Amino acid sequence: MLQKFSDHYVGIAQAARDYAINWARERTQAPFDRPMSYYPGNQFLAAEMEVGLRAARAMVVQTASALSELPVRANPSLMDLIACHQFVMETAVSVVDKAMRLVGGAALFRSSPLEQMYRDVRAAIIHQPFAGYDGRGWLGKLAFGLPPDLMPRWV
Repeated sequence: MLQKFSDHYVGIAQAARDYAINWARERTQAPFDRPMSYYPGNQFLAAEMEVGLRAARAMVVQTASALSELPVRANPSLMDLIACHQFVMETAVSVVDKAMRLVGGAALFRSSPLEQMYRDVRAAIIHQPFAGYDGRGWLGKLAFGLPPDLMPRWV
């Protein structure tokens, strides 16, 4: 299940990155005669997308590899699963955001595949059971050694 969700959202992020990179390679903007891929800001965005995608894939592989061992699969680390889910989902959203910034306003048109990718990847941060603040709440409790189903107590 972990890899299925993660691959889906990392796939959207990869497709957004690929679209943005190809777009910037071919697009020029007046008064300049070189493609937008020559702009340092776009190069930085491309680099940040690469780092994010590679880190997300590495975390999925590491977590999935651990789960391939029978003792780990019998009693998986909830902290590892939630941390992987959180990191991969947030990273996918961040990569698509960067692709949108690289392409600019043209990314918002319905004719742009980025418009759909942007909406689709947003589901990642609300995809339960370990999304958003719910997942962070579980991680925080586990970090303190508290039971994950402990109800919050406000003082």
